[in-house]
Amino acid sequence: MAIVFTFGFDKRNRLASVMKKLFLFSFLASLFMGCQPGNDDREADHFLLHGKLENADQIMLSLEELTTSDLIPLDSFSTDDGGSFSHRQQIDEAGFFILRINEANHLTLVVEPGESVKIQGDAQDLADNHKIEGSPGSSLLSELNRHMRKQYVQVDSLSAVFKEHQYADDFLEIRDELIKAYREIYRSQQEYVKSFIRDNPRSLASIMALYHYFGNELLLRENEHFEYFELLSESLSRVYPTNKHVLDLSRRVNRHRRNEAQRRLANENVAVGKEAPEVILPCPEGNLVSLSSFRGKYVLLDFWAAWCAPCRKANPKLKDVYDEYQEYGFEIYGISLDRTRDQWLQGIEEDSVTWTQVSDLRIWNSPVVSLYNLEGIPYSLLIDPEGIIIKKDLNPESLRDTLSVIFEKERSNSGQLSDHKKEPPY
Repeated sequence: MAIVFTFGFDKRNRLASVMKKLFLFSFLASLFMGCQPGNDDREADHFLLHGKLENADQIMLSLEELTTSDLIPLDSFSTDDGGSFSHRQQIDEAGFFILRINEANHLTLVVEPGESVKIQGDAQDLADNHKIEGSPGSSLLSELNRHMRKQYVQVDSLSAVFKEHQYADDFLEIRDELIKAYREIYRSQQEYVKSFIRDNPRSLASIMALYHYFGNELLLRENEHFEYFELLSESLSRVYPTNKHVLDLSRRVNRHRRNEAQRRLANENVAVGKEAPEVILPCPEGNLVSLSSFRGKYVLLDFWAAWCAPCRKANPKLKDVYDEYQEYGFEIYGISLDRTRDQWLQGIEEDSVTWTQVSDLRIWNSPVVSLYNLEGIPYSLLIDPEGIIIKKDLNPESLRDTLSVIFEKERSNSGQLSDHKKEPPY
């Protein structure tokens, strides 16, 4: 029995010793790994930025955070005699950061807590000459920006050709070809950005792609490419549910959905076949004039403004149509989106406008903008004597053709025109 007891005790002793060693090894390993640069510790509250730059002996570097609305200076630090640098930055979530040498020479990064971001490059041209390790998001963003700069090189070559030939006899033909070439480059970059987002829907770098400009034009617009905004918002929300950049994107997506729902509803309310919503606004003399007061006549509801060049260009032609058909039962109810009374009245006088004019001088903040779902001016709707919308977005030429058909049909159907109408000039 004693032998059995001693054997059992020794076995338990050895087992305990092994367990202690394993525990000690695991504990030390965890400490060691926790101290290593590049450990993917999502609970970390900092990232390490380090590396070596050529042509950067003892120069000052600055670090800034790009938030959803501001560029915030965080810290500055210098390289040593050999161009090496190391900086530890406190952060509470993944975000966008700019490592800056000067205003025109900088590098944009997408950094996660716990990352050790190693940067090598040439301080004289950091944007084009750099290598990033330890930050997958930053590497993706670098790839995106490199591709963009290559496209800009092509655009620069087009600009050079433009300047070279701007006084040539065949300049107009060359200009058209250059515009065509530019649009091709733009479309190519647009397709690249779409592909980038599809391939990297879980990376914050794709947010930069989503809002990328090419020249002064956005590559993707919510109205035309909303599926990419939705795709990225839904994917990133699963990975970064509380990240401020993702929440901002989510708010934009939800706002667009609401606006689109409202726009569809507004379009339904002013669709052909629907009764035109009532409008009651002051005329230049200050008296309120309602749209419904013109019931019994064909009315063109005309949205314009004195500051709107296309509107002013259309007014003389519109006046010709009005003078031709006004006495046969046609009226115009003009709604101005002007800023000031003086501006409005000056436009009326200069264009010799004689039809009814109203305005609340609230430009795009006027309730009629949302009531009629205006997205631009000039814009018009033709309303029948019962107040029903029968045509939309008519220019003066199409308006004249429409009125000609309407009054010819009325004359054919009735055999004679009503008392307030004279026979139209056919």
